[in-house]
Amino acid sequence: MSAADPAPTPRRTRLLTVCTGNICRSPYAAALLGEGLEWARPGAFEVSSAGTNALVGRPTDEGSRRLLDERGVRSGRVPARMLSSRTVDRQSVVLVMDGEHRSHVLDEAPDADRRTLGLLDLAAGLVAVGRQFVWADLLADVGAKEVHARWRALPALLWSLGEVPVEVTPVGDPYGRGPEAFERMAALVDPAVRTIVRWEAQFSR
Repeated sequence: MSAADPAPTPRRTRLLTVCTGNICRSPYAAALLGEGLEWARPGAFEVSSAGTNALVGRPTDEGSRRLLDERGVRSGRVPARMLSSRTVDRQSVVLVMDGEHRSHVLDEAPDADRRTLGLLDLAAGLVAVGRQFVWADLLADVGAKEVHARWRALPALLWSLGEVPVEVTPVGDPYGRGPEAFERMAALVDPAVRTIVRWEAQFSR
């Protein structure tokens, strides 16, 4: 490459969050996770969201927007969109809010079975495995030292170690249920996102 040639664009690791209408849970989780991972690994991730029965074109619900504003997160104001097989196929990991969402993802893309798991279950699995093993060693053993390879390998490692429950741990839908329901949603999503971001931040590349 000559000095005049542009530097190659690094491949971004794509993560998708999925809920029902794509106006409450999944855009909230995607915005938090996207901002956190951008802090941990600038430019390495693209985090988006979709709905299994999306209210297409609708903005993120006021309840989720309020919580994002309170946390100083300015992203996440994207119109709702419907889940599709094409969207799923582009993702390294798909994070769902309940078991029905996982079933919908697999209806669209059956080969996504081993890379689709609950948001809360991912966070719990990262912690559980980290108590027993050194994550860097596990990933090195499967040749997954860099960010894209790491996230491609991660779901399979969790499955193989028995750290993905049969039933997805749900995040309840706050839609139409008032501010307290949104606070309950955040009380589950926020610590899960922090766990995931801390996990990624531990690696050197």
